[in-house]
Amino acid sequence: MKRRTPRAVARNHSLTRARVLYADTDRMGVVYHATYMRWFEAARGDFMRVRGVTYLAMEEQGVQLPVVEAHLSYFQPALYDDIIEIAAWVGEVGRAQVRFDYSICRGERVLVQGYTQHAAVRLGEGLMRLPTSLKTALAKEVTVDPTAASAVL
Repeated sequence: MKRRTPRAVARNHSLTRARVLYADTDRMGVVYHATYMRWFEAARGDFMRVRGVTYLAMEEQGVQLPVVEAHLSYFQPALYDDIIEIAAWVGEVGRAQVRFDYSICRGERVLVQGYTQHAAVRLGEGLMRLPTSLKTALAKEVTVDPTAASAVL
């Protein structure tokens, strides 16, 4: 996976900003590895929310998108009190799965990149095709103003 800064990712992305809290770090002041997955989730939620889709609304319609695969590549650690930006975009859409790609940066420096693969599941029934309405929302082009990124605590 080629390193990309938030401003160099696909046009159709979201940008979420976060400050690294002390609780996010280990004794060395370095972000604990699982924290990056939480930031991926926040960025994915922002990506969908600005396109008019929420997980709550999907679940109310009986559709869930559980993570079936996750991958992270660590290039440099995020540290206590850093302000980071998490870019999220759709990497691939299939009949029953969608992959979200992510890049976490401090300024122009890429810290972590990764992806999560999600399967479309109908509650109580199993695997299903991605709803057309969800595919349409995921493909919706939204202009992102980097100065107006969502914030995560």
